[in-house]
Amino acid sequence: MSKPSIRRQPKTTGKGIPANSTANPKPTFKFGDKIGEYLINGFAGVGATSYVYRARHETSFEHVAIKVLHPHLLSDKIKRTRFIREAQMMMDFDHPNVVSFHRILDEADNLAFVMQYIEGVTLEEWLKQNKGKAEQEEVLSIFVDLLRGLNHAHRCGIIHRDLKPANILISKLDDENRSCATIIDFGVARFADLPIPAEDRKKIVGTAAYISPEEVRDPETVCAASDIYSIGVMLYEAICGVRPFEGLGVRELMKAHVNSEPLRPSEVNPELNARLEGVILKTLEKTPDQRFQNVTELIDAIECATRAEVFKSRTAIWDTGRGLEPTDGASGFFRQALATASSLFFGRRTSSPMIEKLDDLSL
Repeated sequence: MSKPSIRRQPKTTGKGIPANSTANPKPTFKFGDKIGEYLINGFAGVGATSYVYRARHETSFEHVAIKVLHPHLLSDKIKRTRFIREAQMMMDFDHPNVVSFHRILDEADNLAFVMQYIEGVTLEEWLKQNKGKAEQEEVLSIFVDLLRGLNHAHRCGIIHRDLKPANILISKLDDENRSCATIIDFGVARFADLPIPAEDRKKIVGTAAYISPEEVRDPETVCAASDIYSIGVMLYEAICGVRPFEGLGVRELMKAHVNSEPLRPSEVNPELNARLEGVILKTLEKTPDQRFQNVTELIDAIECATRAEVFKSRTAIWDTGRGLEPTDGASGFFRQALATASSLFFGRRTSSPMIEKLDDLSL
């Protein structure tokens, strides 16, 4: 579970439980407490409607994460319905890049669900830790992981609606010594083949910095391509070090996503290759039908851009070793061929009136 967008995660004691006992709402459990067949042994995260704890099964000793609805929301029909719906959505997930669901715990004073525990940091934290240090290939590898998980969710008929770095966990694969991305927190997700829930029809949900234009214009029209837009914002941020739109309040951010053009990524990061820039810009098209039409297309485009960058690097080394100028010989020919290969085409930008209700929107 991610930390909230505009709050810091509570400070914790040595046992991993929030130290501020006056926090509102107060943590549901402390170290050593029991819920169902699970013993609480740490604190994992906090959101607007729930806490997430580390726990282990009392007999199998399996380590899990348990997401617990804040007690004061148990009587809130809408929040309770959303919480149960999130668990129901996760039941069908079976993919290494999507957090897996175990079971629902519905007790007298608690509503919770048990899920996979992943040791790692959020992509938000990872990008801060590796700013200016991560190789582009590693960043793109993480995004391909993320997209494979998203493709699985879409195939299960789920639209996430709140993809952002804080909702992606990065862990290390012991057998491969590489970073792996896992999608978490489906709290505002929807079923693609069902009408939008009544409680969400007049609300904008998600996070303003990563929200799609159609979420702002009309939440009824949110689709799989809306998640692709959010991925585009994240990819821009990961490659350029800044988001497409920064330094704006919530309303200004939403207007920018609907109406404004971001700086071209190459203006922010001059070392960016043209093919990857084209990929990023296509994900950020204002209308869904101008973006990649499915996640598989986007994965293919990223992998193609990655191969082009690797080829460019290797031919540069080859040229240096042979004392050739960058445009000399076969390598120059192939670089020229890459530079003039099929380009990505973009449609017109559109704008639409703003929806005024911002109930579930955060920075």
